[in-house]
Amino acid sequence: MMATKRVILADGSRLVREMLHRVIDKVDHLEVVREVTDYKDIPGVIKQFDPEWVIVSTSFSDHSYHWIQEYPSVRFIFLSPNENYVKMKWQTAYEENYSDLSLKDFIHLLEKDLQRT
Repeated sequence: MMATKRVILADGSRLVREMLHRVIDKVDHLEVVREVTDYKDIPGVIKQFDPEWVIVSTSFSDHSYHWIQEYPSVRFIFLSPNENYVKMKWQTAYEENYSDLSLKDFIHLLEKDLQRT
């Protein structure tokens, strides 16, 4: 039996966090353990909840790269609605990029990644 994976959602917009939370609730074996409104709180929340995934609604940046180096076992998913892409990155060397995903595609992406973990 597959263990439940802990997820942290990070976005300043309550609406975006609530939509992501609803999407994740539809995926078996995923549980949102915390929502973060301020990106500077992400490191402390990672230490407190030890998530497998952090889903961040922001463009990938040098600051994001620091998180990946500091927490190599955490899978980061960066959603960039403005640029219309998704970047999955972990262990500094692993990266997948997707563009123009529908909500159904995003759910499928989460389920596919669950099978690898």
